[in-house]
Amino acid sequence: MIELHLENTIIAFDGRVIEAFPRGQAASRYHVANVKTAGILSDRKGRQSLQIFMDGGGGFATAPLSPEAAQQAQTLIAEIQKARPDL
Repeated sequence: MIELHLENTIIAFDGRVIEAFPRGQAASRYHVANVKTAGILSDRKGRQSLQIFMDGGGGFATAPLSPEAAQQAQTLIAEIQKARPDL
């Protein structure tokens, strides 16, 4: 189980289901089989965010990540790719 504690969101992955718990909003659950893209993207200013999107719509993007959180997010991406080697 991987759990990222970000500024406004907790993201958990148990090897099958990705769960996002944004502060003040409803939680979301996505099966790894439905992941279309998962990665860390940088904006023009070099700020990084975790972005996970699903086939058929849905998904999420985080607020900018601290360097420590970006490293943890990279571990999450690696685990998702291990569960979905076709990504």
